[in-house]
Amino acid sequence: MVTALVMGVRYVGGLQSWELQALDQLMRSRPDEPPDSRLLIVTVTEDDFRLPEQQQRKGSLSDLALAKLLEKLAAYKPRAIGLDIYRDFPVSPEQTALANRLRQDTNFFAICKGSDPVTLHPGISPPPEVPVARQGFSDLVKDADEVLHRHLLVMDSNPISSCTTPYALSAQLAFYALATEKIAVSYNSQGELKVGDVVLKQLQNHRGGYHQVDTWGYQILLNYRSYRSPTSIAQTVTLEQVLRNQIRPEDVHDRIVLVGVTAPSAGDYLLTPYKANEDSTNEMPGVIAHAQMISQILSAVKDKRPLLEVWSIWKDSLWVWVWAVTGGILIVYGNRSRIILVLAIAGSLGILYPLCLYLLI
Repeated sequence: MVTALVMGVRYVGGLQSWELQALDQLMRSRPDEPPDSRLLIVTVTEDDFRLPEQQQRKGSLSDLALAKLLEKLAAYKPRAIGLDIYRDFPVSPEQTALANRLRQDTNFFAICKGSDPVTLHPGISPPPEVPVARQGFSDLVKDADEVLHRHLLVMDSNPISSCTTPYALSAQLAFYALATEKIAVSYNSQGELKVGDVVLKQLQNHRGGYHQVDTWGYQILLNYRSYRSPTSIAQTVTLEQVLRNQIRPEDVHDRIVLVGVTAPSAGDYLLTPYKANEDSTNEMPGVIAHAQMISQILSAVKDKRPLLEVWSIWKDSLWVWVWAVTGGILIVYGNRSRIILVLAIAGSLGILYPLCLYLLI
């Protein structure tokens, strides 16, 4: 009876916010992990907006600054470069070398934003010089608490949208990097996305803690890499440091380089389950979110790092039943002594939390 009641309340989403909060707490309790050495993040800060190369900027990055940045990065032979900055306008006529680089560099990828039928937002176009095969959407899926728990990999392309690519920027970069090692991406007979021998299990409605939510596209849970602060996912340098030759060749060589804005004035920040310390917020720039997602795919395929998956409804029901029975036994025997009841409940919680943490890790 208790199991049926709990599962019924879960099914209509009555426990979803509590379950997500529990997930966040468990995420914060996990052991720390080192940064991902396969990535480098180039940030555009408030100070970078004021660089001489940025005087003619349109948006967050001028043609001159982008041209110099890509030239310097290319000299160190990165595995791939991803531009997490909207450029829905053509390169200026005097920057022909930049335009040619955007057209021809097969390891360069840029973002666009898909249209939204709910808000009627038409989307944001990609750089016109970059072919669709090297475009990735920037769209993210946030939960009701505005926290980013999910990783959107694929969505149906809309032919009338400003952004028609079916793949996220994170997926494009990760798949490209793995393809250089002859690791293929495919769909198995169940329609599940498979990278090498790793299946990315699609998040389904009414699975795990998710109920009455929109699971459009191909979503998986986001397994953040670092618990102290999600911004510590990878080595970070500023635009100025790159332009002034203040980085080492090994910082770039054979890495996936992400370029994005971290200036607060840009407003590109997302909520996470984490806080670096009591004085900080739990926000991270969008470029860091893409880095977390790229790292998740690479780590799952190359390092066999587990992906977050949810149980079937039958496993969930069995889990709830076991703890309902346990609770009933505690109440029956606890009636004999209040002290025994308190100790038994404390002992059960002492077992439950580490067990949940073990299952998450």
